[in-house]
Amino acid sequence: MLKNFLIGIPVRNFKNPMSRLENVLSVEKRIELSKGMFENIVKSFENDETKIVCVTNDELVIDYCKNNDIETFSTRKKGLNFELEEFLHSYEYEYWTICHADLPYLNNFYAQEWIKECKSSQIVICSSKDSGTPLLGGNIKVKKLMYGKNSFDNHMNIFLKENLDIKKSFNKEFSFEIDDEEDFISFLQHRPRWSKNLQF
Repeated sequence: MLKNFLIGIPVRNFKNPMSRLENVLSVEKRIELSKGMFENIVKSFENDETKIVCVTNDELVIDYCKNNDIETFSTRKKGLNFELEEFLHSYEYEYWTICHADLPYLNNFYAQEWIKECKSSQIVICSSKDSGTPLLGGNIKVKKLMYGKNSFDNHMNIFLKENLDIKKSFNKEFSFEIDDEEDFISFLQHRPRWSKNLQF
């Protein structure tokens, strides 16, 4: 079957990930948690039509992906928006998604529901608690991305200016990120199945 659904998962590095948790987790545990979430996201999105690509310039991430049969995309461009825009322009696809790598509650059921939403909507978007954009996708190609501070609002503004039909999703599975100590405490209180073997 043709893999016509492109999914990009940006991963900055495995040297010092999730640095806001450095007061509660060692760097080794943060690396372990980062890898666990990333691997769970990949497995959740896998089906016959998805092409899943890790967008990274980090050699440790590239090696990890190579050892786990995950495709990677690297670029000389600097800055997440430039990297992801080049990524989206480098593949042929009908549908697409950019997914943050720190969504602990995403699972196969919700990932497949997200795929359905993207197929039927020009733009599907959700917001994190700090107005970030943990998941973004759709069935129309976009020229510009606005990741960074207040990215949800900035994405909404450019899509509204382009008169695109936008569907907002409010599912916890799509929006809860482990971004700070408060998030991590909540995660420990409600641990998903994939994380049960991790020791904190």
